[in-house]
Order: sequence, then structure tokens, then C-alpha cells
Amino acid sequence: MKKLITTTVIALFLFSISVIISRSFRVEKIPNGNKFSCANCHISSSGGGPRNSFGKAVESRVTPGGFQDFWDSDLASLDSDGDGFSNGVELQDPNGTWRPGQPNPGNPNQVSNPGDPNSKPSITFVETTDYPYQYKLYDNYPNPFNPETIIRYQLPVAGKVILKVYDILGNEIASLLNEYKEAGNYEITFSADKFNLQSGVYLYRLQSGHFSETKKMLLIK
Repeated sequence: MKKLITTTVIALFLFSISVIISRSFRVEKIPNGNKFSCANCHISSSGGGPRNSFGKAVESRVTPGGFQDFWDSDLASLDSDGDGFSNGVELQDPNGTWRPGQPNPGNPNQVSNPGDPNSKPSITFVETTDYPYQYKLYDNYPNPFNPETIIRYQLPVAGKVILKVYDILGNEIASLLNEYKEAGNYEITFSADKFNLQSGVYLYRLQSGHFSETKKMLLIK
């Protein structure tokens, strides 16, 4: 019995050491990962236990106990915690270009937790930057319109963008955009005459990465 207890204690000790080591090297593979440490990936700030949404995304990219580098543009473009800001924006590396060993990017005071929907970048800071910090589809202008209206959107990271128009029943009317775009602010003009549309309510939908949003517009002739 004494031998069994000793063996169990040693096993638990070795496991705890492995957890501590894993905490260290995982944190170092995330830009500005030291700010939230293990809480970047785990619900508990002490590390271990259930993973949050960002931690699950990381887990899908590495082997158990593996030392792979997992931070890239794809992971940066995701909004894992669904708070409207991509992982890259929250960790101050919107395009996912930072690599382990490099100096931490951006402003450390504006780093937020990519796995916590209640942790977000400062809106004041976001609005004063030269490039967008979150996906956004704006209301078209003018609305109501006849025959043309402008649809504006913004991308925090580069990626494929799909913009389509549908009737109120969900039938596709027009494909306005289906191509790769760099991060930035954009606008496109939609002409109802080009598609011989009648007065009524129409929907326009933007998709890019894991972001998708639909808005209504009213055509009055």
C-alpha cells in the first residue's frame, strides 16, 4: 500500500510538472500571450481544465503535447469568442504575421482575451486606428433607394469576400462580389435596374472567413 501511494504521488507530481511546462510553451506561441497566460486557452486562469473557444481552436491545430507553432493568418482571422473582434485583433496581430521569438506586436495595453467574449479591445482605440479592427457590414445608403444604393463593409484581415443580394424569400438575385480582398474599408454600388427588379424588400449578405451578416434594403420605384 505504501508503495502504491508513493507511486501515485510521483505520478501526480510528474503530471503537474508537465502541465506547467505546457503552459509555458503554449503561451509563448501566441502574440502577447503573456498578458492572459493560460486564460487565453482555458476557462480557468490557473491552467488546465476545460478549454475556452480559442483554446479549442488551438487544440485542433496541434498534437497532444506537441510543440508545433500554430499561430497563423487563419487562426488570426477567426472570431473564436464571438465578440465581433477577430483573434488577431484581440492579440494585436490582425493579419497573423507574428511568429514565436519575435517581439510582441501592437499595443500591449489594448490586448484582450480571444477566448473571453467579455474581454474586448477599447472601442475608442479601435476608432482611431488607420485600419478596421473588426468585421462590419454597414446599412446601405440611400435606403429606400431608386435605382442605385451603396453597400459599405470593412475587413480586419485579408480573405475571400462574398457579397450577394436575395429577395425576401431567400432566392439569390445577384452576386456582387466573390473574390480575395485585403484588410480595409470598401464600398460597392448596387443597381436595381441592372437586374430588372421591382419595388420591394431585398436582402444583402456579406461573408468573409467565419463572419456572416445580412441586412435589408428597400427599393421604391
